[in-house]
Amino acid sequence: SEALGKLPDAVNFWLGEASAVTSMHKDHYENLYCVITGEKHFILLPPSDRPFIPYEHYQPAVYRQREDGDFDVVDVADSDKVPWIPLDPLKPDLELYPDYRLACPLHVTVKAGEMLYLPSLWFHHVRQSHG
Repeated sequence: SEALGKLPDAVNFWLGEASAVTSMHKDHYENLYCVITGEKHFILLPPSDRPFIPYEHYQPAVYRQREDGDFDVVDVADSDKVPWIPLDPLKPDLELYPDYRLACPLHVTVKAGEMLYLPSLWFHHVRQSHG
């Protein structure tokens, strides 16, 4: 708050391990990523790369746990479809999404004790180390 001159609009605490990976997305607010232990690996694309990033529309869904403990993905039928980026930036299908060749991804690793400032509307995909 002292550095920004105001209280933050939101505070999120993400705790995860190597299998927790985000899909490519953008946020409409600024982010400060502070790594306490391990590492976070970012693929970043500026808003100017938007023409090269595919969007498709998908039906929203939720997880429902079955009696046996497994989960089913169930469509939320009364909701409008939402835009989502179907591209995996770790293995982009350039035959399906040839315009992505024109994008200029930045690869950044943030280590324990470091912080990354991410401006609003920057696309990002995040992986993290074990632990």
